[in-house]
Amino acid sequence: MMRTITFAIAFMLCAGMHGQEYFEGVIQYNVSYQQLNENISVEYMEQEMGTAFTAYVKEDRYSMIYNAKGFNGWMKIVVRLDKGYSMVEYEKSDTIIKTPFGPETAKLLQFERNAAEKREVMGELCESVTMRYEASQSKAIYESFKGVYYFSPKYKLNASLYKEYKESFRNLYAEETGAISLRNEQEIAPYFISIAEAVSIDPKEISDKLFEPNPNKVVVTEER
Repeated sequence: MMRTITFAIAFMLCAGMHGQEYFEGVIQYNVSYQQLNENISVEYMEQEMGTAFTAYVKEDRYSMIYNAKGFNGWMKIVVRLDKGYSMVEYEKSDTIIKTPFGPETAKLLQFERNAAEKREVMGELCESVTMRYEASQSKAIYESFKGVYYFSPKYKLNASLYKEYKESFRNLYAEETGAISLRNEQEIAPYFISIAEAVSIDPKEISDKLFEPNPNKVVVTEER
């Protein structure tokens, strides 16, 4: 359950500097939580999901490492847009889960750009996109999801690479904004609200080795 929820939190894309058309570099985010369920405390979420994550971004791939310190330790997510799959690694697990891209089965209730409502993030005046959807399968671990994603057109992404990445409707976000999300406000009902906001952006070259699986662990492909 925690891996799926964190994927939703972890909703971020790439931007453009260095004279390149699209961003390559490192982005630091801080994460805070609000309690919706009396059985899931803020302290538990901070421990198991982390209070910050570091994103390593290239045009056709990105990785996020969460500073969780709970049962599974830190978590690393790798998204290979160029190859059509994602991978999840936990510090205390000897297995890496590889998942091919597939369709999003949730029912989309709202998707709109809020051009008139702006918020300053990292010195940039950002527009936002609001997205709401609800689970359409009885085995889903959440009931409904609402996200507001703030972005600046200054930071570009290659939307064409996200066409097949439909989980959490990332393809729609990329097509609409063509830019990085600098602040993510997400309500995962009936569990919690999370807010992730960029606190630093460092344009730099990122080695492809960072996106390769740990050679000391077994990679298992998960069926969708």
